[in-house]
Formats: sequence, C-alpha cells, structure tokens
Amino acid sequence: MPDSHWAKDPVYELVKLGVTRGYPDGTFRGNQDISRYEMAVFLSKFSGHFSARRVVDEKLVAELRNEVALLKFEQNRRDRELAFSSSLMSRARVTTIALRGGNMDYRLKLSLTRRFSEDSSLRVRLDTVDAGFNMDNGRPLAEKLIDIESQFKMAGLDWSVKLGPGVVPHLDDLFPSENNMIYIRPKTSVTAAASIDRLSLSTSYVTRQVATSGKIGVHELTTFMKYKFGRLALTFQPRYLFLIDGDHDFLAEVGLNYFWNSGWLTQLLWGVGDFKAGYSGMYAKIEQKMFDPWKTGTTVVLRLDKVGSQYRHDIIDEYEFCCLNNFDRLILDGTVDIGCKVGQRLPYDLELEALADYVTTGDFKYGEDHPGTYFIWQMSLAYQLVKSTDLNVFYRLYQVPSGMAQFSDPVPAVSDMIGVSLSTVL
Repeated sequence: MPDSHWAKDPVYELVKLGVTRGYPDGTFRGNQDISRYEMAVFLSKFSGHFSARRVVDEKLVAELRNEVALLKFEQNRRDRELAFSSSLMSRARVTTIALRGGNMDYRLKLSLTRRFSEDSSLRVRLDTVDAGFNMDNGRPLAEKLIDIESQFKMAGLDWSVKLGPGVVPHLDDLFPSENNMIYIRPKTSVTAAASIDRLSLSTSYVTRQVATSGKIGVHELTTFMKYKFGRLALTFQPRYLFLIDGDHDFLAEVGLNYFWNSGWLTQLLWGVGDFKAGYSGMYAKIEQKMFDPWKTGTTVVLRLDKVGSQYRHDIIDEYEFCCLNNFDRLILDGTVDIGCKVGQRLPYDLELEALADYVTTGDFKYGEDHPGTYFIWQMSLAYQLVKSTDLNVFYRLYQVPSGMAQFSDPVPAVSDMIGVSLSTVL
C-alpha cells in the first residue's frame, strides 16, 4: 500500500495484531470483494486476539461493523443488477462422399438475468438453435427461440416457472448424420422443490406437444426424488401423462449413481413405459465415466442404451423422453446404442476427442437387411486461441449399410463431413 493511502495505518495495525496477513503475494487488495469465508476467518482472528488480551476497542468494532454493512449493501445492489451473457458458435462444413456440397451456419445464445433478491430472479434466454443454418425450417421463431424462467421462494419451497419450446428436432438434407438431431430446450412447466437432509424432492407440472395454436396436446405430472448417502445416490421419477378427456399412461424410472475413489462414475437407469406391453415397454441405460483415472489428462465415457420396442406410449410423441446419443440423435424404440467418448488433453492448449456410436436393432443384428441401424464416429482437435475462444477441426463418418436411416429416411450407405468451428463467449 502506498504511504499516502488513507487506510494505511489501520491496515498495518491489523497486520501487526495478526488479524490479517493479506494475500500470498503480499498485497491487501482493499477494493476487492470479500467472501463470507474470508469474513469468517477475519472475525475469528479478530475475536481471538481480543479474547486473549481481554481488551475491547469499541470504536474499531463499530467501524468494522459499518464496513461489513456497507459491503453487504454493495453486494446486494450488484446482485439486483441485470446480468448479461452471450456465446456464439459458427461452423463451416463440407461433405466429400456420396453427397458433395458445403454449408456454413451459426448458433447464438443470449441470456439476460435480473435478480430481485437472494431467492428470486427472472431470466430470459434466446437460442437460435438451427435458425442460422441457411435453411427454411418453417418454425415460428419467437415461439421456438426464446424461453423465460422465474425462480422464487414461497411457503418454504423453491419454485421455478418456465415458458419454453421444449424439444426442437433439426431437419437436414445436406448432412445425413445431422438429420433428426435434437436440441433440448426448456419445456413450459411449474416446479416446486425442497431438500430435507440427504433427500432432494421436486414435483412438476409439464406441458408437452404444444401446437402452434397454443393448444396443449399432452399434460404431465411428475415427481423426482434423489437420496444421497456417501458416494451413492438413488433416484426415482414416476410420470403420469394424460389427455383432457382422453387416454393416459404411467412411466417410471429408477436410477443409481456411484462415484468411486479413483474418479470413476457408474450410472444405471431403468425405466418402464407401457406396463401392458411387458418387456417391450422397458428402457435400460448403463454409463461408465472415467475422469482422468490414469492422471494423464484422459477422460473416457462408455454407455449402453437399450430401448424396448414399445417404450413410448401412443399418446407420446417419438421425440418425448428422448434418449440422445453422443451426436444428439434419438435412440428409437426397439434399438440398442453402444456409445464411446474419449478425450485427451495435449500440450499447447490442444485437446483431442473421439466420439463413436453403434446403433442396431434389439437383437443386435446389423447390415443391409436391417434398416435404421448405423455406425457413426468423429475425431476432433480443439485449440484455445484466447481465453473463452476455441477453434475446433473435426471429421465425421456416417455408415448406414441398408441405406435407410432413422424414421425410414433414405440416405447414402456412406457419407462424411469435414468441418471447422469457432466458438466464443462474448
């Protein structure tokens, strides 16, 4: 601190008393915000000093109390201000096999948050999803691109009210591997949540399949429960779906997560769809995540998804309760998806990533006589140009032996994609 600083003497007096030592680099940083943890350490040392000496400086205590009140006021004022964030990703892609051509697209995300208190806020987000793909998707933009979320506390519960488009499927004629890719957006819903010791509980009303006219096609009442003890977490989520004066159905999912000491995470999920359909109404997922288990900058995620042939009821759209693979594509009823994701950090701010998904029928048959089965893999190399800005170069190969992909769409037996993307947080 400069000798001319007005607070030099009080600060150095606290240093002499052992109440504060400043930061490891020898600075005090008097204009920097103080956290609750730092304040706790500060007051603990301050209290201990005077308890030992049996001395109380009422004037200094009053000054500190005023400083704490001012810091709290400034923090609350900043919390109430508008917070804006944005990100932009742009890609250039070409295909060299079967379909020759290229395209350039972008995806812009904007978020504006207004905090009214520690427990209440309002957030408005805009996500262009595939509106920047230079294609006619025929969607009402305001309805599909914007979502609103309000959070507040009432009657001892944490409430969340969302207004959003829900699942947005992408249709692509140029790149077969991106056709029917899914964007997960918030659904219109009302949720009340609470935590009791190790138990987390929430209950929601969700609207599904909202028509352009605004009419709700399917309603959902759901409860999500999660109980944690040690490294183990159990989850249970029953769902009740119904039409007004119409059909109804009940689904349920049970999950288990276990985190190992070595940085491995095992996840199991089992769901039942249409009870009357028996085994064909079941869904199972096994996922094994390894977070750098060999201390070499390597991460590995292995997963197996098997969906029964009648997991989704007639009243549920095929995009509802969608299980997505590594390429954000649907895992359809009656199919099995075996996926793998490997990441490796390299020197010079480089990161190598490999993705692969093998999708086949429930009997694990694959080939020209089994429509809808495919194998897709991608290799990418990312480089951090500057902070919050990444450059990514990738190659993707998509193989469909039967020539008939998801939803019986005709595609080339082999197609590929070479691309480069630039993403930044503005």
